[in-house]
Formats: sequence, C-alpha cells, structure tokens
Amino acid sequence: MEWYNSESMIEPAETDTASSKIWNYVRRNIQAVEVEEEGQTLTKYTYEECKIPKESWGMYLELLQAQADIDYLTMITEDL
Repeated sequence: MEWYNSESMIEPAETDTASSKIWNYVRRNIQAVEVEEEGQTLTKYTYEECKIPKESWGMYLELLQAQADIDYLTMITEDL
C-alpha cells in the first residue's frame, strides 16, 4: 500500500467506502491543526491516506484480520 499525505477542512473518517465509485480510502495519523486564515482560526486535518480499489477491498479486510490474528497469537505466546 502506498501512503500519501493529505489534508481536509472536514474531519475525515478512518475508512471511507462511499465517496468514490472506484476507490476505498484508508486514513491514519489524523491530526487536527489550528491555522490562521483571513483573520480567523480554523481547524485543518492532516493525515496519511491510501487508496484501495473496490475490487480488492475483500482482500484488504482479510489481510487486516490475518494481522490481528498474528498480533493476538504473538501476545499470548510471549510469556511461554
């Protein structure tokens, strides 16, 4: 997955599966930043984002579950 920096004046969801017919978006490291613009203080959101083709979304979800399983097994076997 290739991550790129992005920003928005609206707080983004971590996962967006509705705004595009082609892509699903995954976002991480979302941070609110105060900016001064035309004498007003506004909140801007900066984050990293990647695009996943809708036809690959099922594979992405399977990979997330596999990573969660690995993390869980690692956690419960660390003290053995």
